[in-house]
Amino acid sequence: MPRIVDHEQRRIEIAKVVSNLVVKGGAEAVTIRAVAEVCGYSTTIVCHYFRSKHEMLAYTQRRAWERGLSRIRKAARMGKDLPSCLDHALPNTSQRWQDWLCWLAFWGQSPSTEGVEAAWAESVATSHAVFVELIEAAQARGEFITAEDPGEIATEIQLAVNGIATLVAQVRSDWPADRQRAFLRKQLRRLGYRPATETA
Repeated sequence: MPRIVDHEQRRIEIAKVVSNLVVKGGAEAVTIRAVAEVCGYSTTIVCHYFRSKHEMLAYTQRRAWERGLSRIRKAARMGKDLPSCLDHALPNTSQRWQDWLCWLAFWGQSPSTEGVEAAWAESVATSHAVFVELIEAAQARGEFITAEDPGEIATEIQLAVNGIATLVAQVRSDWPADRQRAFLRKQLRRLGYRPATETA
């Protein structure tokens, strides 16, 4: 009896290979042939799951940013404060740094490629919505002035997080985890954030 292969699980396995290739050689290292060689599959099998390099990159980066949002949401459900929740958006661990490299590799795709602009728009909008929820919760706790627009604050935070991530991607040794966290907290204070311990 032939072994039943879980289609999504196989795509996840291929995405892990794509992610590792991006870390080692950038987006240009990702090809159907290279992925097939690492996986030990034929190129025909890889093409059964992904029609092109672009599809592999798109799927891999989507899993990466979904992991990041899942970590942030989990921290929020656990009652963590705003900076602790946002820590999960930073490339301050090896896995998160790798996820960010995959995001950046996909961002380097041509906007004329089918589906790229839609994927960019979705990831930005979804991330923004999650950040807005965090800001609104912080406002409810008295950590931000309620008159401030949570959407504007969320955009400022996106700019700060994305800026930190791109600097880390360029010179990782200059941006250890503690420096990333300290810089983001400084930006939050500039935006008016005050911890609950200070507002009590």
